[in-house]
Amino acid sequence: MGNDPQKSALNKWQQAHDVKNLFVVDAAPFVSQGDKNVTWTILASSMRTSEYLIDEVKKKNI
Repeated sequence: MGNDPQKSALNKWQQAHDVKNLFVVDAAPFVSQGDKNVTWTILASSMRTSEYLIDEVKKKNI
């Protein structure tokens, strides 16, 4: 995740730079080792993204 589409596939809201309405809210954006459990991070991140989506829909941006 990052601000530069040349260096990252997703922005800070886990939204694809190339596809406006594509949000990736699973473990795919995270680089991790198999011995680390990222379940809570995934849940927190997906909740944050969901809240962003709700706000954007209310503003009619999405």
